[in-house]
Amino acid sequence: MTSLQVALKTSKRGRRKQEAGQISLTEAMVAGVASTLIVGATALSMQSTAKIINTSADKATLRQNTVNGMRLMRTEVERGLHLIVHNANPFPDAEQHLNLQNPRYSDVLSKCTNLAGTKLFKPLFGIKMVELSKPVVYGLASNNNSYGYTIQRCGPPLKLDGSFDETEELFLSNILEQIAALPSMCGEEPCPPQPVNEILSQIDFSFNQGVTPFRSPREPALRMETDSNFKLMKFIDPTPDTDNEPTSQPFPITASYLQKTKNGVDITKQNVYFTAFARADKRLNNTDEVMEGGVLSGAFFQNITSSNVRFVIDGSGSMSACVMWGDGYGIYRTFYDPKKGRYKETNRICALTRMEALISEMTMLIGALPNTTKMGITSFSSDGYTNHKSWTDSTTNLVSLGADGKRDSAIEFVNTLNDDKVTSWGGTDPWDSIQQSFDDTETDTLYFLTDGKPNKDPNGGKWSRKDETRTAERYSSKNEGRTHNGSNQPLIVNTTSIGMESSWLTQLALLTNGSYNQIDEITVANNSNNGHGNNLDDCDPSNPSANFDHCNNEDDIELSGKTP
Repeated sequence: MTSLQVALKTSKRGRRKQEAGQISLTEAMVAGVASTLIVGATALSMQSTAKIINTSADKATLRQNTVNGMRLMRTEVERGLHLIVHNANPFPDAEQHLNLQNPRYSDVLSKCTNLAGTKLFKPLFGIKMVELSKPVVYGLASNNNSYGYTIQRCGPPLKLDGSFDETEELFLSNILEQIAALPSMCGEEPCPPQPVNEILSQIDFSFNQGVTPFRSPREPALRMETDSNFKLMKFIDPTPDTDNEPTSQPFPITASYLQKTKNGVDITKQNVYFTAFARADKRLNNTDEVMEGGVLSGAFFQNITSSNVRFVIDGSGSMSACVMWGDGYGIYRTFYDPKKGRYKETNRICALTRMEALISEMTMLIGALPNTTKMGITSFSSDGYTNHKSWTDSTTNLVSLGADGKRDSAIEFVNTLNDDKVTSWGGTDPWDSIQQSFDDTETDTLYFLTDGKPNKDPNGGKWSRKDETRTAERYSSKNEGRTHNGSNQPLIVNTTSIGMESSWLTQLALLTNGSYNQIDEITVANNSNNGHGNNLDDCDPSNPSANFDHCNNEDDIELSGKTP
C-alpha cells in the first residue's frame, strides 16, 4: 500500500467519525481555543481602538476599526443560539423568546439605556448566549461628532480568555464607529452633514419579511437581513435597487457603509460587508431546509499563514444555491437547486446563497490580512462567461495588500462575483487557473475552492473517476524543480469541496502537503447527481456545469438564460 493510499484511508476514517456525530478531543480543543483566541484578542484590540484612531491615517483607521468591531460582533453572533429582534408582525406565543420587546428583556434594555446617559441607545438586535442568562444587545447611537452613527455593544465584559464576566455590571462599548448618515441633496450638491440625534429617536429597525426598512436621507447607511429562524445577521444595501434609474444619491450605494467626517466634511468612505450565523446549536442533518445549499459562512478557508498566497475560487452557477431561506416572498430570482441538480426560479426570499457566504468570508479575510501579505485572486467558471475572470491587479503577479488602494480593489473584485444573472456565471473549468498558480513561483500557498466536478479533464475530454488520481498527480508533479529566486518553492495546495466528497481534491492536497476541507458532506451526500444536472444526458440544460462545446446551443441554459 502506497503512502498516498494510507493517507487516503486514514482521511476517510476521520470523515466517517464526523459523519457519525463523533469528534476527537483534539478537534474539540482546537475549536475551543480558536474561539477563545479570537474573542480574547478582539476584546483587547477593541480597548485600543481609540488610540488607533488618534494615530493612524484616516483610511487605514476606518478599515482597522471595521475589522476589529466586526470580528467581535461576528464571533458573538456565531457563539449565540439565536437572535432577538423587533419584528413588524407579532411573534406567536411559542416564539416570544425571539421578541426584543418581550418583558423578560426589559431589564437589560433599561440598563443599556441608562448606561448611554444623555446619548440615545437604539436597540438593533440581541443575541441569546448559552452561557448567559441575559442577552448581549447591539444598538445604535450617534457618533461623538453627532454627524454619523455608532454600533454599540451592551453586555457583560469579556475576559482575555474569551469568557464572559457575568459577575460584573453590563458594559457599553463602541463596536463599529463612523456609520454614515445617508446623504441628502441640496440642489445638485450634497447638503452639509447635520446632527442626527433627532433622527435616531424616530428611526425604526423592525424586521418585516426578514429585512429592516430601506433608509432615507440622513438616516444610518445600515440595513439588516435575517433568515426565517432568526439566526442569520447580514448587513445589506440600505437603499432601494434603482436598476440604472436616475437617483438622487451623489455616488453609487451598493452596501451598508462607513464614512469618516471631519469638521462637517466627509473625507473617506468604507463599505461594510457583514454576515454571521448563530450556530451554537448547529448540527448537520438531511432534513433541515435551512441547510439546503450545503454550506455556511466562516468555514471555507482555514489557517492562513502564508504571506504569498493565491485564492482560486468557483464562480459557476451552482454557487447560487440558497443556503438559508428568509421570511416571506419578494421578487422572483433564479437559484441552483442542489437537491434536483438544476436551476429554479422562485419569489421566496433567500437570505444567503453559497456565493454570498463565500464573498462574505473572502471580504473578511482580505480586510484582516496584514499589509505585508501579497495575494492573488481568480474566479473560474467557463471561458467567455461572466465569472471566469481574475482580479486584474494580480493576473500575472501577486499584489501587496499594503499598497495604496489594493486592499479595497481586492474586496471590490470579490464583491462583483454576485453581480450578473446566475445563468451567465458559467460552468466548472479550473485548469488554467490552477496552472497559473503553479507558474507564478512567488506564490507558495494556494487555496482552491469548488462546489462541483469539472466539466472536462485537463486534456479536454469528458471527466470521469479515472481522472481523479491522474489529475492530482499531474498537478502535484509540477512541484518537481519548482523554484523562486534560486530556492526550492513547492506550492502548497489547500482544497475545499462544497457539497460533495472529492477524491481528486483530497489527493491533490495530500500530495502537496496541503489540507482538504469538505463542507457539509452529510447534507448533500444523499442528493448528489454527479455534477450532471438531473442526468438526462451530459447536455441537460438544467446542469449549471453543462458547458461542453457540443452543448452550446439555444437549449443551453447558460446561453439562453431560460430556467426549467
